[in-house]
Amino acid sequence: MFCRNCGVELVGYSDSCPNCRLKQPPSRMTYFVSVLLVLVLGIGLGLISMFAYDFYTTSEPVISTQVSEWKEINKESVTFAVPKFIEEREAPRHLPEVIAEAQHCVYTVRTYREQGSGFLYNEDGIIVTNAHVVAGMENATIITQNENEYEGEIIGFSERFDVAIIRVKEFEGREPFPIDVEEEYMTGEEIVALGSPSGVQNTATVGHITNTNRNLTINRYEYEDLYEISAKISKGSSGGPLLSQKNEKFIAINAAKSLADPSIGYSIPLYKIESLITEMIENEA
Repeated sequence: MFCRNCGVELVGYSDSCPNCRLKQPPSRMTYFVSVLLVLVLGIGLGLISMFAYDFYTTSEPVISTQVSEWKEINKESVTFAVPKFIEEREAPRHLPEVIAEAQHCVYTVRTYREQGSGFLYNEDGIIVTNAHVVAGMENATIITQNENEYEGEIIGFSERFDVAIIRVKEFEGREPFPIDVEEEYMTGEEIVALGSPSGVQNTATVGHITNTNRNLTINRYEYEDLYEISAKISKGSSGGPLLSQKNEKFIAINAAKSLADPSIGYSIPLYKIESLITEMIENEA
């Protein structure tokens, strides 16, 4: 290769003439090498890109699968059991439904002297009522809500507390409505007084416990720790049960009404007389 200016032969790969110092254009070999290098670099980068793409695209499902498997394996560890009290909890029933069921166990109690009410206490055919309803009697007529009449034997009677029990053989094996003989209920409790005022069966009056621990003496009977209630108790309702709306249980025996204010009634808490009733039953047996 010769210098294009002075014609001196150029030796090596110098980019200028050693004689005139004129800068020479790149040779063909230089162009060829440059192009070759560009091609090699391009191919290399392309191959690297392909390998990288294949690597990441094939690895991603594996990661996803591993995460999915981990979730399945650890699913039990993040799942908690529903508390038993929530599982068994039932929605409260409508009050008319509760009353209708309770009234199957509420009866009219009648003697030739008096008429009152009573309710089934246990599966042995025992009915609880007020002592003043059956005072001086050995037997009483028990009338169901279907107006069927049964003969009942008075087997227990308190001279001091206004409580009596009657046995009706035909009622043995009958299931009573739930009864609460343990809990003391507070002021504000929503209640229903059930009974047969003036012989009218299936009567229910709604109200609240307006006070507790009331003490009264009526004739020869002593009443201690009574529930004062706003549900009206009329003549003939004595001996009927007091129903807790919330707990759907009989909780007391309706006993008397206020002479000063007939809208106020009084009921004997079952938790106060449960031991007396049990004693009378055991003594009869």
